[in-house]
Amino acid sequence: MTQRIGNPLPFFTDKRGLPMDGGRLYVGEVNEDPELSPVTLYLDEACTAPIAQPLLIVGGFATDDGNPAFFYVQEDTYSLRVRDRDGGEVYYFADAVVEQDQWQPVNPGLSAIAALVTTAYGRGVLTQPDASALRTYLGMVASLPLSGGTMTGNILRNGGGPHVYHTNTAFTSGRIFITAAGAPDPTTLPGDIWLERAP
Repeated sequence: MTQRIGNPLPFFTDKRGLPMDGGRLYVGEVNEDPELSPVTLYLDEACTAPIAQPLLIVGGFATDDGNPAFFYVQEDTYSLRVRDRDGGEVYYFADAVVEQDQWQPVNPGLSAIAALVTTAYGRGVLTQPDASALRTYLGMVASLPLSGGTMTGNILRNGGGPHVYHTNTAFTSGRIFITAAGAPDPTTLPGDIWLERAP
């Protein structure tokens, strides 16, 4: 594959069209004065390394400590002003965004998704059309069966209170009955508990 070579950095000129040297670049809120309403500039696309304004323009390039660099903002658009070395305004744009690639700050969750997409398994997970298809793809059951199966430990039943846990495996039931005094014994299974109210 071939690539066309181009200048990746913006180039700033003075009013005569010559490379600006010693100028200042200000970036601010859209449709506002960037010197009075600046936005935070960053040296990295993750927006973790802020840099102070104004940016010094050297040989036509905005620089960081004299070295041409890329700069980033988190805003979708911004205003921009350039002043020459004497402080005179060379140009001002109320909405200066250039149609180009936008950078998404690095996010651990997005990075994990991106890593997942690189595997066949991950692509399969992410391309399922709905939750039902995803459960089928992953071999997950929609819910616990209504009968049968084995469960260990203690569980809470929706609307039914706690399930009694017996350490004695001979006890097959965990029902608790509370009756009025003199009522007949309702227990029928090993592990049933009967509490009779005093008269």
